[in-house]
Amino acid sequence: MKDVDVAHTRNFALIGHAGDGKTSVGESILHRVGAGGALGRVDDGSSHLNTLPEEKDGHTATVTSHLYSFDWSDHHVTLVDTPGDPNFQGDGQVCLQALDGAILVVSAVDGVKVGTEKMHRAAGKSGVAILIYVNGLDRERADFEAAVASLSTLEGPKPVVLAIPVGEHASLSGVIDLVRQKQIAADGSESDIPAELADEVASRRLELIEAVAECDDALLEKYLDDGELSEEEVITGLVKGTRSRQLAPILCGSATSEIGTEPLLRAVRDLLPSPADRGTWAQAGDGEAVAPDPAGPFSGVIFKTQIDRYAGTLSIIRVVSGTIHSDSHALNASTGEKVRVGKLLLLLGEKHEDVPEAGPGDVVAVAKLKDAHTGNVLAGEKSDIHLVEPTLPRGVLSYAIQAKSQGDEDKVYTALGRLVEEDPTLQLGRDASTGEFLLTGMGELHIRTTVQKMRRMFEVEVELKTPKVPYRETITRSVQGVEGKLKKQTGGKGMFGVCYLDVEPKPRGEGVEFVDQIVGGKIPRGLIPAVEKGIYESCEAGPLAGFPVVDIRIKCVDGKYHSVDSNEMAFKLAASFGFKAAVEQARPTLLEPVMTAEISVPDESVGDIMGDISSRRGRVQTSENRGNATVIVAQIPMAEMLEYASALTSLTGGKGEFHMEFSHYDEVPAAVREKIIAGAKAAAEAQG
Repeated sequence: MKDVDVAHTRNFALIGHAGDGKTSVGESILHRVGAGGALGRVDDGSSHLNTLPEEKDGHTATVTSHLYSFDWSDHHVTLVDTPGDPNFQGDGQVCLQALDGAILVVSAVDGVKVGTEKMHRAAGKSGVAILIYVNGLDRERADFEAAVASLSTLEGPKPVVLAIPVGEHASLSGVIDLVRQKQIAADGSESDIPAELADEVASRRLELIEAVAECDDALLEKYLDDGELSEEEVITGLVKGTRSRQLAPILCGSATSEIGTEPLLRAVRDLLPSPADRGTWAQAGDGEAVAPDPAGPFSGVIFKTQIDRYAGTLSIIRVVSGTIHSDSHALNASTGEKVRVGKLLLLLGEKHEDVPEAGPGDVVAVAKLKDAHTGNVLAGEKSDIHLVEPTLPRGVLSYAIQAKSQGDEDKVYTALGRLVEEDPTLQLGRDASTGEFLLTGMGELHIRTTVQKMRRMFEVEVELKTPKVPYRETITRSVQGVEGKLKKQTGGKGMFGVCYLDVEPKPRGEGVEFVDQIVGGKIPRGLIPAVEKGIYESCEAGPLAGFPVVDIRIKCVDGKYHSVDSNEMAFKLAASFGFKAAVEQARPTLLEPVMTAEISVPDESVGDIMGDISSRRGRVQTSENRGNATVIVAQIPMAEMLEYASALTSLTGGKGEFHMEFSHYDEVPAAVREKIIAGAKAAAEAQG
C-alpha cells in the first residue's frame, strides 16, 4: 500500500442485480490497473473476485462480498464486489454502510431490474455517492437509450450521461467522453470524435452542462451569462453534484471487452469522494462527530467477517479516523473489551499482503480478533469514541436443522456457529417451545448455499425441514371445585391424595399462575409444593394436541390427606389428574402465534398482495406510500408465513421484500383448529 494521504484514498462497492456483470466490471478495472495479472473471467472460473467453490462450481453468481485493494495513479483504492442475488444482497448492504462510494452496474439489455432498485436504495440509505455503468453494450439486443431511460424510475441523484457508445452490439468499438470530448478505445487510446457523432455529442454535452450548472449557483450564473462552461468548470460541477448526491454520472461500455473501463476508472478517482470529502462520522448517543483525521484517535468499523482457510477468522475493518498499527491494542467499543490487533492484512482477492499500518478510508483485515463480530465498532485503547454501528439485515426464512448422522450434533452446531459469525444475515437459534434448532436466512438459496458450504468446509451433513409452529392451549371459561384424586392400596403403605381445583382464564400473554388457598390444614403445608409441581408439569402438554397450556390461573381450594398414605408423589399425581379434568371442562382451545409483517411492494402489486394477505387469514393494519413502493403492515398467523418469501417473489416478480416479528397469540378458528389437532394426534400415533 502506497503511503498516500486521505485525499488520495478511495473505496467503493460494485452493486446491482445478479448477472448484470458487476464482477466482470471489477475484473476489467483490476486488469486495467495491472492488478492480478491476466484478465479474470467469470465464465471460465479465472475470476480474481469470485473465489469460492460455490461461485465457480455450477453457477457464476457471487454469494458473498469480495475485496481487492490496489494502487493506481497515486491513489490507494479498495474495490468491494457485492452479490446481486436477493438471497445474498444483505451482505452488500452491510458493506455499503462502511464505504464512501458505489458503482451501480446496469444491464444494457434489460435496464433497471429488481436487484438494481434494491441496491440503489441501499446506497441511498448509506449516503454514498454513486456512479452508474451501463454494461454489456456489445451484446445482442443491447439498447443504451432504453437502459438510460429505465434509470428515471430510481429515486435519488439525477442520472446524467457522461459517456456514449461508439457503435453497437458486435460493432461496439469505444466510448466518447462528453467532458473531454474524446473517443476512447478499449486499450485506453484517445482519438477525435467521429464526424457522424458530432451532433449527438453536442446535444448530449449541452444536457450535461445544464445538469451540472443546476448543482452550483455560481456555475448556473456563469452558464446563463455565457451559454457555455469550460471543461474545468464542468468537472468542478460534476464533482460537487456527485459527492453531494445531486447527480449520478452515467458511463458505459462492455466489461468483458474492457471498453469504457478507462473513463470509469477516471470517474472513480475524480468524482467519488475521498474519506475527507465524505466528512465526519456520527457517534452513538450525543458524542461529537468523528473527523477522518489520520493524526486523531483511532476508530473503525468491522463490516465483514471472513473465514480464511489459512489465516482463520478475519475481521475486515474500515478505518474511520486515526491510524491503526499492526501488533497493537484497541478497544471493542461495542462490547467494552480490549482486543489485541495482530498483523494487518491488505486483501487482494484470495491473497493477503502484510501492511504496517492503515489510516482513514483504508480497508484492512485482522486475523483472530477475539470476540469481535460484524457490526462491532473499534476505538483506540484509551478512547471514548463509539461510532454508530451498522444496521444488520434480518433473515426472513427459517428452516429447522438437524444433523443427518447421530453423534454429529456438536460438530454441526460448531460449524454453523462459524458460518453465522461470517455471515451476519444468518441467524441460528433454538425455539424453546418446539425444541428445534432454526437456521434463518434471506431465502431458500441462501440457506441451501450455507448448508453446501458447511459440507465443503466442515464435512458435516444436515437435514432441513419446515419448522414446527409453536401452538399453545388455553381455556375459555372458569370451572370450580374439580376433584383430583389418587387412592391406591396395595396391601402395604398406600397412596392417597385429594385436591380440589378452580381454574379460570387469564389475559393473553400472562402465563400460568398457581394460587394456594388451602386453609385449616386440609392439605399439610409440606405437601403444597407437590401440588404446585404436579400442576406446572401438567401444563407442559395440554389435552387437545399436547401443546403447552398458557394464560390460566389455578387455585387449590380444598383437599384431603391421610396421615399414613399421603406423600408428595400422591399429591403431585392427584393435582395432575385434577388439572387435566378441570381444563377439559373449561372449554379448552388452541392458540397460534401471530406475526406483524411489514411488506414493501411495487404500487402495481398492492391489490394482489392485499388479496393474498386475506387468504392467509391476515389483517391489514396500515398501508402507506414510500416513493415508488407501498408499505403494508399486517398481522398474519405464523403458520401462514413459513413459505411466504417464495410466494412474495412470485406475486411481485421479485420486487417485494418483507420483515416480520412476533406480535401475540390468538385463538385458532374452529375449522383450522380441528385440522391441527388431527395432525398432532396422527404424529403422536406414528411415534408410537
